Amino acid sequence: QSRVGPLEWIGPSTDDAIERAGKACKNIVLTPIAFVSEHIETLVELDEEYAELASEHGVPIYLRVPALGTQPAFIKSLADMVDTRLYQSYGLAPDSRSRICPRGFGKCRCAISGSLEA
Repeated sequence: QSRVGPLEWIGPSTDDAIERAGKACKNIVLTPIAFVSEHIETLVELDEEYAELASEHGVPIYLRVPALGTQPAFIKSLADMVDTRLYQSYGLAPDSRSRICPRGFGKCRCAISGSLEA
């Protein structure tokens, strides 16, 4: 995971993982699971900067899986999820019909929609 600002973030960092893969002479297949479209972070950071870092650390093969974009299976999955929710009487609440936001958060869509059980 890329580091974001001065705050503690999940680890290991992508840089550290690439360095370890190089030391172990392992290949890397990187999947940008947090992104559904190509943009500056995938096209520059992942495709160029991390590829260069992998080369510098002796990673034999560095591949980046494309973002999902408009692939038909992905779009169908999204459409199916929306379609399923359209016909549920409890609207925006999760399947458990329980609150997903803290009680003090007055703009919780579940609470606003009235879809929560009392």
